[in-house]
Amino acid sequence: MPNNPKISIVLPIHNMTNGAFFLWRAINSIMEQTFTDYEIIITKQGRMAENTNAGIKKARGELIKILYMDDWLAHPNALEDIINNFSHYNQWLITPVNTNTTPQWTDDIETGNNKLGSPSALTFRNYFDENLLFDERMSWLLDCDYYKRMKEKFGFPRILFGCQVNVNLGVGDHQMTHILTDEEKLAEYKLMNEKYA
Repeated sequence: MPNNPKISIVLPIHNMTNGAFFLWRAINSIMEQTFTDYEIIITKQGRMAENTNAGIKKARGELIKILYMDDWLAHPNALEDIINNFSHYNQWLITPVNTNTTPQWTDDIETGNNKLGSPSALTFRNYFDENLLFDERMSWLLDCDYYKRMKEKFGFPRILFGCQVNVNLGVGDHQMTHILTDEEKLAEYKLMNEKYA
């Protein structure tokens, strides 16, 4: 494996129903890629935000691709497509996923109006010790908060339009939508309001 791969794939794992199936599906989708200059960083540390941050901190690639364990790369050219569309002008990129084929920026993303998609749609340039990290107090709105801060620091993302879906999202009762209580979700809305009011 090269010391400085082109892309680091951060694959945070956690306990979930059918977790072994999801993990191997994700890994197999990476191993089938035509683009092979990558490293896979698997982490299991705390809640999702902390776990993802642990992977980001270990990444050595020029770019970082987030891939949650229940999601998978949609076809063998997915990484190549992402790499080819990430120019030196870009700091972060959003790719279409099966549940959101036309991602778009929303100016009120801090309210939870996220039309960019899951963090598995995200690839960003690696600034190593200066990377933005996910807010570890969050599980429900962690992507909205992260995208808001990315836009504040780097400007709008490059969004791939008219592009084939590169990531499939696993949908089911294992998702945070179904796991978190209404009280936990409300607490995160309040936290977002405090941060961005």
